[in-house]
Amino acid sequence: MQDYKLFAALTAVIDTGSFERAAGKLFITPSAVSQRIRQLEERMGQTLVVRSTPAIATTTGMRLLRHARQVALLEQELQDDLQGDDRERLVELPIAINNDSLHTWFIPAVTEILITERLLLQLKVEDEAHTLGMLKNGDVLGCVTSVEHPASGCTSTRLGEMRYRCIATPAFAARYFPRGLDREALLRAPAITFGSSDTLHTNFLASRFAVAAGEFPSMTVPSVHSLLHCIQGGLGYGICPELQWEEMLAAGALVDLMPADRPAVQLHWHAWELQSPRIGRFIDHMIAQARTRLPQ
Repeated sequence: MQDYKLFAALTAVIDTGSFERAAGKLFITPSAVSQRIRQLEERMGQTLVVRSTPAIATTTGMRLLRHARQVALLEQELQDDLQGDDRERLVELPIAINNDSLHTWFIPAVTEILITERLLLQLKVEDEAHTLGMLKNGDVLGCVTSVEHPASGCTSTRLGEMRYRCIATPAFAARYFPRGLDREALLRAPAITFGSSDTLHTNFLASRFAVAAGEFPSMTVPSVHSLLHCIQGGLGYGICPELQWEEMLAAGALVDLMPADRPAVQLHWHAWELQSPRIGRFIDHMIAQARTRLPQ
């Protein structure tokens, strides 16, 4: 049987990044936090926390952290249920999600269930290829990812397909792509890209035109809406979610540079296998809504 005060100390240290801030969060002394971490490490027979700045969990520490978060959530929901106030207490819901999903289908899909179940989203935003790492580390209880296969102790459910369009203003297209998209034109036309962790644009050029990353001029704009605004301003061409298409048309004239070829990313929902009933209801609702909003 585990001492969950020790788990709470581990969670607080990793969440705050230091033993001192963890002590403040738990209302105990830093030495008490250190003692609890040492006790837990002795029981596990392994180092769980790297004493760096900030403090980080070891691989084993990450696995234990995920378990600690699951247990804390289940225990709180059991307590609420026994006390008869299951729907009264606000529950935090840490989720990792990619920017394109956050700014298109996700919030409309979950608004109703968040209100009904009294859930507080704690969103961590990362590229869809990297959100899974946050789940594996125990930072979140679920994530939207492009990875299909689940991590150990987790489930994977397909949500649908996020489709994209390669767009520009008519004036930009006439200047840089008078004969349409080709390799020569792409090597000199300025692109608007989302950031170094987002490989959608570079994969698109590499797979269709054999243009490698670093071979084409680009402007980095790490915001979904700002990226679209830059394209609308004629600063470059870019790849935007198809779900923004009505917004694109309403905000200004744009052209689809490759209407017959739309890049797509398969999205999946990954989460811990063990969930509380309330979080389970959120997940079921979110999956159902995603499948009505994303092409299958």
